[in-house]
Amino acid sequence: MELPYTDLQKIWEAGMTSADKWKLNSTGYFEKTFAYEGAGTLSTSHGNGAAATQVTLVVEQYGAGPTSEVITMYPGPQ
Repeated sequence: MELPYTDLQKIWEAGMTSADKWKLNSTGYFEKTFAYEGAGTLSTSHGNGAAATQVTLVVEQYGAGPTSEVITMYPGPQ
């Protein structure tokens, strides 16, 4: 799975302002999945290379606003 580097700031801003709920994941970070068109494509083994319509954003600390460190972000799941 891959995201275009030029969109990372926009994707982060969309995720931080999205009304979708944060959840604590199994590695102790906070994540949310939200709708975002044009954020890359799914792998051929998970979505047959189709365009992604969602992004999962993983941050170190929920509620820290602009100081929350991004751990990762990736397309999907669909």
